[in-house]
Amino acid sequence: AADADWIIEVVVERLDIKQNLMAKLAEVARPDAIISSNTSGLPIHKIADHLDESFSRRFLGTHFFNPPRYLHLLEVIPHPNTDPELVRFMVDYGTRVLGKGVVICKDTPNFIGNRFMSMSGMQAMNYAIDNGYTVEEVDAITGPLIGRPKTATFNLNDLVGFDIAVHVARNLYDAITDDPQREVLNHPETVRISDELLKRGWLGRKSGQGFYKMTKGADGSKALWALNLNTLEYEPPQKIEFESVKKHGRVKPLGERIRLLMGEQDRAGQFLWHMHAFYLAYASSRVPEITETIVNIDNAQKWGFNHEMGPFEIWDAIGVADTIPAFEAAGYPVADWVKQMVESGKPTFYQR
Repeated sequence: AADADWIIEVVVERLDIKQNLMAKLAEVARPDAIISSNTSGLPIHKIADHLDESFSRRFLGTHFFNPPRYLHLLEVIPHPNTDPELVRFMVDYGTRVLGKGVVICKDTPNFIGNRFMSMSGMQAMNYAIDNGYTVEEVDAITGPLIGRPKTATFNLNDLVGFDIAVHVARNLYDAITDDPQREVLNHPETVRISDELLKRGWLGRKSGQGFYKMTKGADGSKALWALNLNTLEYEPPQKIEFESVKKHGRVKPLGERIRLLMGEQDRAGQFLWHMHAFYLAYASSRVPEITETIVNIDNAQKWGFNHEMGPFEIWDAIGVADTIPAFEAAGYPVADWVKQMVESGKPTFYQR
C-alpha cells in the first residue's frame, strides 16, 4: 500500500472495521495517495472520522457496481472535507480512463443506486403481497416489458442474494428517519416472509433456492418452480398472460409502451401504474437531497441496473402534468418543484 497511487477499501460493511483500517492506512500510505471506500451505503464522512485533515482531504467514496467489469456505473461520493480538485480528477479519470458512467452523489444513506433499488424493490414486493400477485406474475411484467433486465424483481433478489437485499433495506430504514416513505421498508407481511426465508436459508442462487428453485422431474427434465408467497411452498411454472401485455407488449418506443400499459385496468396495468407512481414521485422528492440533478438520478438507474430509461425520462414519456393529480390522489406525493415546473409552462424534464 505504501507505493500505491490509489488505495480502494472494499472490506466488510462494518463502520468500526473500516475506521480501524483507515487509521492503519494513514500510517503507511503516501502523503499524496488517493484513499477511497467502495462502501455501498455507510456514511463516507464517518469512515474517515477522527483522522487528520491531510488524510480526509484525499478521502472519498468510489462505489463500483458489481460486477464492475460489466456494470457501467461508478458513484463518486465526496464528504464535506474532500478536496474539490480530487473530485474533479476522479470524475475525469473514472470516465476517460476507466470508461465508467460517473455520477456525483451526496453523502446520504445508500447514495443513489441502492437507495432506489431498496425502496422501489420493497414497494413492488409489498404491493404484490397485498394484492395477491404471484412471483411469476411480477417478474413477467417488471423485466424487458418495461425496459429492465430479465431478472426483473424477485429473480433479481435471487441473483443478488436475498440476505444482502434485506440487510441493505433494514440498515437503510434506520438511516433515513426523515424520509416520509421509509415505512415501505418495514411492511409487516414482507418482514415476516423475509425473516422466514432468512431462517430457512433460502437466499437465492447461492443457496440453491430463494424465490425460485430449479426442480428435476421424474423424467430427468428440469423446471424453475416459483415460491408461493402465501404458503411459502414451491409450485410448478404457470403460463402468465395479461390482456394489456398482449395488446401493448410490442409497442415502440418504450416510453409509449409504459404509458399504454399503465392506462390499462387489468392486473398488469394496475401493478405497473402503482409501481411507477411510487417510483417517479419518490424520485422527485430525492432531488436535491441525494444529488443535485435529475440527470444523475436517471443515469444511476440506467448505468447501475441496466434500465433502458430513468424515472424522469419515463415521466416525460407518460406525461408529467397528466399524472401528478392521480399520483397524489393515490398517496404518492409529488415534490413541489415538479408542480412549479409544470405551472411555469415547462411540460417536461428534458427538452430537445
